[in-house]
Amino acid sequence: MSQPPPFVLPPDGPASRVRALLAGAGRQRVAVALLALGALLAAGVVWARATPHLAGPATGQEAAGSPAQTLPRVAPAGSGGAGPGASAAGAGGSPAGGADGSLGAGTAGSGAVGAEGRVAVHVAGRVRRPGLVQLPAGSRVQDAIRAAGGSTAGADLDAVNLARRLTDGEQVFVPGPGNPPPPPPPGAGPTSGAAPSAPLDLNTATLEQLDALPGVGEVTAGRIIAYRSAHPFSAVDELLEVPGIGQRRFEQLKDLVTVA
Repeated sequence: MSQPPPFVLPPDGPASRVRALLAGAGRQRVAVALLALGALLAAGVVWARATPHLAGPATGQEAAGSPAQTLPRVAPAGSGGAGPGASAAGAGGSPAGGADGSLGAGTAGSGAVGAEGRVAVHVAGRVRRPGLVQLPAGSRVQDAIRAAGGSTAGADLDAVNLARRLTDGEQVFVPGPGNPPPPPPPGAGPTSGAAPSAPLDLNTATLEQLDALPGVGEVTAGRIIAYRSAHPFSAVDELLEVPGIGQRRFEQLKDLVTVA
């Protein structure tokens, strides 16, 4: 009968402990732990690269190599084609835009037509947004009033020649009840709102002559001619029957017209 082999204790050293740890189920646990540790390290690297970093102050060479960029300035409307960098103020020192958002224009270059085929007009009186507006050349007084938001309640539009062409730099005044009729525009000829030297005959006056009467525009003058074509005037008082002529307008016209 053979004898069993003698029992030998494993050496108690680091290497033996590692081999015992990697034996059997211990090997699987170590592999899982290593995989988890690798995944944590990879996630840390990705997070570190994705995190934004505050840039420090630029060095002298960097600052010299990358000069600051400036946006070009827009030339103001009506500046006559000024290039980039021109001031946004007009030639007269006024800002290029008003508080109501309308475009402004300098005092330089005022005439019949402003720069770039536009006219600058000051609209005042009974309008919703009085101030400076810019309109295309050839616009009428009615266009200027519309650009200022339209007339308000109580505006006497019959006192304004809505069909008159605008000139650059003029003022359009829309009166209200009790206000005197607006003065003729600057540079207007003797037939633009000026009283005639002698009373006009209502039955023979031309459209241009009637249009020259204070407070009578092209529209009202046409109504006078249309009325006399159907009913020739027999008295000056018949002006009150013309649409658009009220008592106050009649008081202004009765001494300037006659019926032969």
